[in-house]
Amino acid sequence: MPALNNYAKLAIYMNITKIKNILFQFSIISLVIILVIAIRFEPITQTFQFDYDEGFNLMKAFLYSKGFSLYSQIWNDQPPLFTIILSNWLKLFGNSIFAARLLTLIFSAILIWCFYQIIFLELGKFAALIGTILLFTSWLYIRLSISVMIGIPSLSLAMLSVYLLKIYKYKKNNLYLILSAGCFALSLQAKFFTVFLIPLILFDLLASDSKIQEIQKNRIVLFKNISLWLIVLGSVYILFGVFYQQFDNQEQLIFTHLKQPENLDIENFNNLKYLSYMIHQDYDYIFLAFIGIWSIISQKNKNGLLPFSWLVTAILILLNHQPLWYHYYPLLAIPICWLAAYGVALLYDLFLQSLHKDFQAININFQKILLPFSLVVIFISLVITTPPNPHGSVPRNLELMRMVEKYKDFTNWVFTDNPMYAFYNDLIVPPEIAVMSYKRINSGDLTFAKMLGILKKYRPEQIILTRWTIQIKNDKNIMDYINAHYSKTYANTAKTEEQYILK
Repeated sequence: MPALNNYAKLAIYMNITKIKNILFQFSIISLVIILVIAIRFEPITQTFQFDYDEGFNLMKAFLYSKGFSLYSQIWNDQPPLFTIILSNWLKLFGNSIFAARLLTLIFSAILIWCFYQIIFLELGKFAALIGTILLFTSWLYIRLSISVMIGIPSLSLAMLSVYLLKIYKYKKNNLYLILSAGCFALSLQAKFFTVFLIPLILFDLLASDSKIQEIQKNRIVLFKNISLWLIVLGSVYILFGVFYQQFDNQEQLIFTHLKQPENLDIENFNNLKYLSYMIHQDYDYIFLAFIGIWSIISQKNKNGLLPFSWLVTAILILLNHQPLWYHYYPLLAIPICWLAAYGVALLYDLFLQSLHKDFQAININFQKILLPFSLVVIFISLVITTPPNPHGSVPRNLELMRMVEKYKDFTNWVFTDNPMYAFYNDLIVPPEIAVMSYKRINSGDLTFAKMLGILKKYRPEQIILTRWTIQIKNDKNIMDYINAHYSKTYANTAKTEEQYILK
């Protein structure tokens, strides 16, 4: 009986320990969120629009909350997950830009937490802490963490999947394998650009260390586990896609991205130049990453294969994908900082080894610590000489905003190439033009004839043009219709931002 009581006490103690651990991990995520809000409170609350994609994502979610269906009504060239989450989030916390940006920040905090945990399992606390700080301070990471865009949520779920797979390697519990596959399926349902990680993750699983091989006895078990991961991933992805009619609208999801005619007048189509520009922002971190690659190769560390193969594969893809956008950079920043953590771990070990030997000998041998010291000096020099290069945001025209608000009460629909003006005033746009992006216009999916058809179908009470004003005004049919049925109520001095009101 006493033995049973002791067992019960032990079970209670273990459960309390687990709860404490969960609360501690939750507090870390909360701390990251609070830290970013503290240092970026004004941009989060005051910046009108970090990127046009913010307006597109917010309007899609707003329309979805109003009962419009994705794809069949709301034009959408991305998977549905983030729109659905954002829509329900805004229903819960209100249609504010702060609430929307807070959602992305939560995803970012999860990504940072997973990144730390993965490196901690591989290299220990010090390397994990430094690597995480590097990622947190990498080019535009904080900005993307507070932008209502889909890249960070997708990468967050992918990193959670990788972390769960790392736990599986240690605990050999198939539950972690299933959860990992499910998270990766959700990552693909947020943004499909993480798909290239699937073979890399599977290769990492195959390259598991010998201890796992001994426990599993043979590769047949490993093959079964890989099959289970792929089956769960495919099942979750397909079920989600079928439920939200994703696979019935391949024209929006696939062909818009593939049918991009090359435009060399835009720097985003010059892959090598733009990729070099992005990488140039973190040359100091890349230096550490090279040290990390050297460490992985010299020590034959299999854990380093995933970040190394991730970086190489991402570079090859971005060299061939057009156009390139700045918000693709986390695809490079994550493996760069991950590899940099390996460099940090190597330098840290070299310092400790040198100091330990020198203290034992009482006499300090400077030659032994010259290499790690020199590498640290070079890194600090690169940090100093690499200038910050912030990315501009989309400015707000306060006068135009006041004009939109002035006519808000009798407005049902707003025809606009910048839906953020509508969102700030709780107005909706025709769902067919929730996304009026460069990619959509450049691919030929959205023509001026279609725009005219939308104008005639919805007869919107307001027309707001701020982005494609010149192109739209150059179309005679559209302007003939606008001049016949609308009155111009606002135009800036450059004639690039205009408002029209239904007569």
